[in-house]
Amino acid sequence: MEAIGYFRLPEERDETSPSVQEQEQAFFQFCQGQGFQPVATFFDPIESGKAPQRGYGQLTDFLRQPGRGFCVLALSRVEELAAQPKDMVRRLLELEYLGAQLVFTEPPSEGQPLDYALVLWQRARSRDGRTVRAMDVLRGKAMRGYGLGRTPFGYRIDDQGRLEIVPEEASVVGQVYAMYVEEDLGLRLIARRLNDAFTSTRRGLRWSVVTVRDILRNRMYTGTYSRFGVRVPRSHAPIIDLELFRKAQQKREGSTHARIPKRRTAFTLTGLAYCGSCQGRMIGVSRQQSWARKRDGGRTETEYRYYRCGSRVNQSVCSYHTRRASVLEQAVLTQMLDDCMSPPPHDPGSVMVHPVQALKARQKALTGRLDRYLDNAAKGLLSSAELRAIASPVLREIQQTDERVRRLERAGETIIPHLVIWEQRREQVQSLCDHWAVLNPAERRTSLKDLLSRVTVLDDRIEIIFEN
Repeated sequence: MEAIGYFRLPEERDETSPSVQEQEQAFFQFCQGQGFQPVATFFDPIESGKAPQRGYGQLTDFLRQPGRGFCVLALSRVEELAAQPKDMVRRLLELEYLGAQLVFTEPPSEGQPLDYALVLWQRARSRDGRTVRAMDVLRGKAMRGYGLGRTPFGYRIDDQGRLEIVPEEASVVGQVYAMYVEEDLGLRLIARRLNDAFTSTRRGLRWSVVTVRDILRNRMYTGTYSRFGVRVPRSHAPIIDLELFRKAQQKREGSTHARIPKRRTAFTLTGLAYCGSCQGRMIGVSRQQSWARKRDGGRTETEYRYYRCGSRVNQSVCSYHTRRASVLEQAVLTQMLDDCMSPPPHDPGSVMVHPVQALKARQKALTGRLDRYLDNAAKGLLSSAELRAIASPVLREIQQTDERVRRLERAGETIIPHLVIWEQRREQVQSLCDHWAVLNPAERRTSLKDLLSRVTVLDDRIEIIFEN
């Protein structure tokens, strides 16, 4: 297998710093011992400020060459990739995506390279102390009774920054607890009764199972402030008596324990699909069904996945508009391909965006999204496997967009802007359809959300709206 090397050199070499020749010699010896064929080496100075990393850029260009395929990238240790842990994580993901199998002469002691880089980043965030200090300030305000963040239904923040009761909303909260505990109604029936009484949420929306559930489990209604790891009793005026709240929690826990735990299943069109009848969101539903086999007396079990109108499920309105998940998702792909077959007519009155400017704006948006994923991983909200899964489609589009920018710059940018946007969309759709079978649900959902803003599901057809 072919192998390439990457080295970083200090600006001022001392007696302990190996030279380029010494690092290359160590690389060649490593390849010889492992049976690799060395084909190229790249190096950069250790970053000073925002010095350009030309060697790393040349390395990624080398990996992007047509027909390059997989190869080994040999480094002495993970820290050689970049000075900052965040850049290490980004480069590890990028190099893996480009087909480089990373091999370290000094393997990290704490798991795989990506896990190790994430650990380094988490330690750096802790040492920085800014996050810790900010949390301490917020906890201090919470201890003094100040309201922080979005207030729950029934409260607002007064001029002094403290929580006070909103009488009209507090009355609804009391009704919810009374219906749940004293009348023994379920969440769906409570939502229906509130909607039938023309009562709306703070945002003017209809009540749902989720909004009712959130009220029933919020301890703030007892006068206890709980946030940032701090619980402050009697922080503000209560809306619900503590004994009534306890009874509600006992009922909730009893109904939760009685249920058989369901396996969480990801649905690709979550957040994109809407019911064409009521314009409510479609939600993914899984059902397990089993039956006895006549031939041997055993049992067969299968899972049915479909999308159903969420208004019907959560608010008892609309009808049971359902579609099999696989059928609806395939229909969306087919509709996307059909809509991309011919370029749209250009509206002379529309604003002309320069092709390269549009693509670079897209690059910036994609890079921002990748940064958010990296930040969530550093906070421990994403595992390394989850980070790889959601970062892969973003890295793929960044690479495709970068190649389009290069093509346009070489061609002198003589292409009509709206045709460039159509061509970019058509290539994205075709790439998604080609890779659909090998993408996991998270990658499929991320790719679709990059392309579509809405899917309307009607009884006889679907309608899609592309992102602008």
